[in-house]
Order: sequence, then structure tokens, then C-alpha cells
Amino acid sequence: MLSKEELLGQAYESFVEIDENRVFEVIEKWFESGYDVKDLLEKFVEALTEIGRRFEEKEYFLAQLMNSASLLDKANDLIAERLAESGIKVESKGTVVIGTVRNDTHDLGKNIASSMLRIAGFNVIDLGKDLGPSEFVDAAIENEATIIAASSMTSTTMNNLREIIDLLKEKGIRDDVKVMVSGAPVTQEYADKIGADACVRTAKEAVDAAEILIRCHKE
Repeated sequence: MLSKEELLGQAYESFVEIDENRVFEVIEKWFESGYDVKDLLEKFVEALTEIGRRFEEKEYFLAQLMNSASLLDKANDLIAERLAESGIKVESKGTVVIGTVRNDTHDLGKNIASSMLRIAGFNVIDLGKDLGPSEFVDAAIENEATIIAASSMTSTTMNNLREIIDLLKEKGIRDDVKVMVSGAPVTQEYADKIGADACVRTAKEAVDAAEILIRCHKE
């Protein structure tokens, strides 16, 4: 049987190479060995971060970045299946409704954040892209979500973030639902201006912010 360190090395290498078959093999071996699944998930996130760096340095192309996000989803699904089969229950940290705003179809960053939030233990309701304020708010109400995470990648769609917050106020549930915003043109100054609870730049920041918002909500 391979050691924990050897399997983690294989997990990192296979994920960085975006080798789906090898990633799945590592997951199966991991469960056979009985190691803590959290360590494996953290290694996949580390590998995804490296892929992001290579993309920024133009060592990887957009297609590889997108494939890595898809692979993370598939790996997460397989891990969830194996956890269910083994009878291990993972308590949800809270529910997050996530999506891109109306007229914005740029969802790569949203997809990565969605996967990482799931890995971190959140129940994620991924609505997809090009969503109106009511779709975010209705989903939050229906799923009793604590957080709405909305992304806008263009300056022409940024004001849709404000409309989500305005609708929460209109329905009288603004204090019950935290709002996290993100996107290339979205600054902390703008987030403060519209009354958002958090502004994040990366998927890792989204996870950190979500954990803080959940703790604040429970206090």
C-alpha cells in the first residue's frame, strides 16, 4: 500500500497534468487506504492553484484551465459518492447560492469557486449564468441560503449586483442573507458602495469569506 505522502504526490501530479483517469485511480486508492479525505481535497485545490498560475504565465491555455475546473467537479462528485457508500456524513457548513448576473455569461471563475466551496463543506446551489436578481433571491429563500455569491465580469453588468441587494431589502430579508460579490471590475470600494458583505478576487478568497460570513451569521 502506498503511503499517504506518495498518494498525495500522485494526486497533485495527476491533477496538474489534468489526467482524469489517474485522478480517479488516486481517489479510489485513497479510500481503500482509509486516509482523511480532507487532505486529498486540499491537495487537489493546491494543484488547481498551480494550474491557475500556469495559465497566468501563459504556460497553460484557456482550454486546460476549463478542463481542470471540470475535472475538479468530477473528482468532487466521485469523492461524494465514495463518502456516501462508506456511510460517512459530512455536515454542511451552510448553503450558498451562486451564479453570474443578468447578461453576463462568463462563468469559469464562478465554476471554480462553486467547486471549491463544495470541497470546503458548503451546500452549493449553482444557478449557472445570466441570472436576474429575482432568480438569486428566490433560490436563496427556497433553499434557506445564508449567502448569495454573485459575479459580474463586465462593467456594463455590475449594477445588477446592486439590484440583488435592493431586492433582498425589498423583501425584508437583507439581514438574513449575506451577499458576496466578485468579478474583474468589482472593487472593494464598489462593494462597500452597494452594501455587499464581502468582495473577493479568487475562489480561495470566496471560501475564506464564506466561512467568515457563516460565523458572523450564527453569532
